[in-house]
Amino acid sequence: METILIVEDNRTYARTTANWLTRNGVNTRYVLSANAAKEFLRNNEVDLVLSDFRLGDCNGVELLEWMKSHGYRMPFLIMTGYGDIPGAVEALKRGADNYLPKPVQTEKVLGIIRELLGRRKKSVESEQTFYVCKSPSAAKLQEMVRLVAPADSLSVLIRGASGTGKEWVARQIHAFSKRSDAPFVAVDCGALPRELAASELFGHKKGAFTGAVEDKSGVFAAANHGTLFLDEVGNLNLETQMQLLRALQEKCYRLLGGKEEIHTDIRLLAATNENLERAISEGRFREDLFHRLNEFPLYVPLLKDCREDIIPLAGFFLPNANRELGKKIKGFDQDVRKAFRAYSWPGNIRELKNVVKRACVLAQEDWITLKDITLPVDIKPSEDYKQDMARTELEAIQKALETMGNDRKAAARLLGISRSTLYLKLKKYGLI
Repeated sequence: METILIVEDNRTYARTTANWLTRNGVNTRYVLSANAAKEFLRNNEVDLVLSDFRLGDCNGVELLEWMKSHGYRMPFLIMTGYGDIPGAVEALKRGADNYLPKPVQTEKVLGIIRELLGRRKKSVESEQTFYVCKSPSAAKLQEMVRLVAPADSLSVLIRGASGTGKEWVARQIHAFSKRSDAPFVAVDCGALPRELAASELFGHKKGAFTGAVEDKSGVFAAANHGTLFLDEVGNLNLETQMQLLRALQEKCYRLLGGKEEIHTDIRLLAATNENLERAISEGRFREDLFHRLNEFPLYVPLLKDCREDIIPLAGFFLPNANRELGKKIKGFDQDVRKAFRAYSWPGNIRELKNVVKRACVLAQEDWITLKDITLPVDIKPSEDYKQDMARTELEAIQKALETMGNDRKAAARLLGISRSTLYLKLKKYGLI
């Protein structure tokens, strides 16, 4: 269910508007300041922001500017009193979707909100969905991604071990950037034949080399106006590195065997699990290209260093595995969760994703159990009745959250427990 965030410093008006929208079938939360809105956006998925123009700690335009600078791209509506119309017009110029004169509790406003939410839903469905990290190091990485994404002129070098999700990070940068509606083209430089790498990147003219039987455009052309991601960039040979450097500096390139300069407009993202500084000292990588790629370095942590993310990530991968395999697995039992936490994950996120998919194939029940996974950890199976109780409790919590639109307070009331008790149980089952 889509979520609207109301930002309004008048508590009574905020609550009244939120209740009206909720009665009309829209899941709505409210906060009383811009700072509270920023904190809410950092920790929750929001589909539309409805903000008053005048806020105690800033105004709606300033909040909108902050959201844009941090990569938040959901629809933004300004609520205004009569005297704030000029400010609302300024908000439209800065990227707000519309302004709504107070009071906003009208059928016309409801129609505007539903239209924007529908448009947002279609847009989100066509984009890559991303996991929101819980561990401090991974959460810091995602914050850096949101900051650098709009900085279109900066090249980003993503560094990390194999399987840590470097392409995933690159796709996030693209999704939060100004180029999100343009192509994202990923190239595994490690899989390119060294003698054909330049041709794959820039294209070639017919007869440029043996086997070039026709003109061919390269990935630079395919990524024009969008984002080009070069994975394992350290595998490019020195000649291709020189051509790449020139293309980035001059913003143009030539087809192999061609004479015409072709203008290019791309944002380059690169990744490597290699020590490029060592490659430079050994003469295998150009130092000038390294500095051109390394304008904004990002380091992707190992999964074993982000233990808070292991169970939530497994849950994140499960729905996709269900869709691919035509299964309806509900989750992981207690013993599997223990095994996941105890394992070192040398293959990082890629290994976790593969383990979840394989377990889905093997699972004969509604839940993945120890017999469905093969990890070298010694986990003593729990008693069956404890497992059944845990599964029942987890199902009830998940159902309550789904029913109440992920509103924890409302879910706690539905379950007949306190918010603090619900929080402890969410933590127990790796749901936060």
